[in-house]
Amino acid sequence: MKIRQWLILLSGILIVWTLASLGIDNSIILPTPYEVLTQMTEQMQDIKLYESLAMTFFRVLFSVLISSVIAFFLAFLSNRFKTFAQYFEPILLFLRSIPNVTFVILLLFWVSREISIYIVSFLLLFPIFYQNLFEAIQDISQSWKDIFQIYPQSWFKKIQMVYLPLLRPAMASSWITCSSLGFKVVVMAEIMTSVSLGIGANMQYDRLNVNLAGVMAWTIWLLICVCIFNKLLKKVLERLFG
Repeated sequence: MKIRQWLILLSGILIVWTLASLGIDNSIILPTPYEVLTQMTEQMQDIKLYESLAMTFFRVLFSVLISSVIAFFLAFLSNRFKTFAQYFEPILLFLRSIPNVTFVILLLFWVSREISIYIVSFLLLFPIFYQNLFEAIQDISQSWKDIFQIYPQSWFKKIQMVYLPLLRPAMASSWITCSSLGFKVVVMAEIMTSVSLGIGANMQYDRLNVNLAGVMAWTIWLLICVCIFNKLLKKVLERLFG
């Protein structure tokens, strides 16, 4: 989307938001853009803002990285051993079927709040990475099947010379998709676990204090954080896979 289109969209949102908030005339139900902007200005003067953004940013990055690495190895394992893939399929179905909030509640009985955030994030992101990579690996295996039969190579050589270069688009696409989703699940887990630091933790604090302007301010910081993360990620992926 071009800058002009973004400006038109944001202007439309601000106009509708301002008119709605003035019509309701109740900051508890819907604060004005000015009240939210004031809240954001106050937050910028507090070191807690930067610590919270950095912590959420780190949690997302770590969760996406771990999920992609484990999915990468298990996808290759499933492609190499069909029996493993058959037994692993019900596990994936289980992970996709259970609501994330259920995982959060259960994990809070077994592990600390901080660890539960990483586990929940992994349980959501891993199936996406795995499915994308597994399908890509299967397509490569099918396309190169005849060549592998004519020119037999070790499994390590196949991975190094064929699979890794051809998997770059699938890996890049999965990272971009899961990065935005990662912020959603991490912030949700921060809210549910009531950790001391993070965007979700501050949203929960302002919610309990009936400060909707604060909640909306943190939502805007979240959107900014997602945009910056995606921009940086795309630049890194262009350097690695471009």
